Amino acid sequence: MAEEPIKVGIISCAGEEIPEGTISRLAVRRVLERLRPGQAVTLCLPLFLAGDSGEREFARNYPTITVDGCDKQCAKWGTEKYSGPVNAAIVVTDLLRDAAPLSGAHSGRKLTDCDLAAVELVASGIVESLDRAAAEGFVPEEGAAAVSCGCDCSTPLPAGELLVDGERIIIAGLPLIFQQCSEDGLPADSADLAQRLVEAVAVYHPVPASHQDAYGLALARAYEAYLRSSQT
Repeated sequence: MAEEPIKVGIISCAGEEIPEGTISRLAVRRVLERLRPGQAVTLCLPLFLAGDSGEREFARNYPTITVDGCDKQCAKWGTEKYSGPVNAAIVVTDLLRDAAPLSGAHSGRKLTDCDLAAVELVASGIVESLDRAAAEGFVPEEGAAAVSCGCDCSTPLPAGELLVDGERIIIAGLPLIFQQCSEDGLPADSADLAQRLVEAVAVYHPVPASHQDAYGLALARAYEAYLRSSQT
């Protein structure tokens, strides 16, 4: 009987304001579909941060690799906060330090040859970490979470729009966060609603300290509107 391939979780950068975020997601998809099919799954960072038990349990029980676009390392920070140390943490800007400059494209359809070369370079780094995890002979603990696949890393995450102090702000993954909070039973009248929403968003979307209250108010209102619309 053929030995089952080791399953490794890969959590990709959710930042869409930087081209390295796009490179991260495309490199992960390249690994999943072409380079190591069947040996890894992708976990959705916004769902993970919003409290999805399946995503967090998988990262707690299986080898996990994070792929961050920049040195803020939001994916690594969030994963280790909720599920423990990761097996490898890849930072795209570090890998591409000596590579040709990126075009700045935020869409996979507008990538230049340099961008595509960057995707291949990052994918190679992911494969190296994945193979190292496989070589260690990892065996999941009995009762560990079943393998599941989160989001499609080759396409942009659904975004939500907020009006914060008169400024229009786009936040990637916001609908997923609202969906998870709703499924967890978080009510609109929760005393800590604004704080919980700001904490979830701030991990991968910068929230200035001077604007936390404004963000909290805007997020709470948007969440209330989400709950009303989902009930109609």
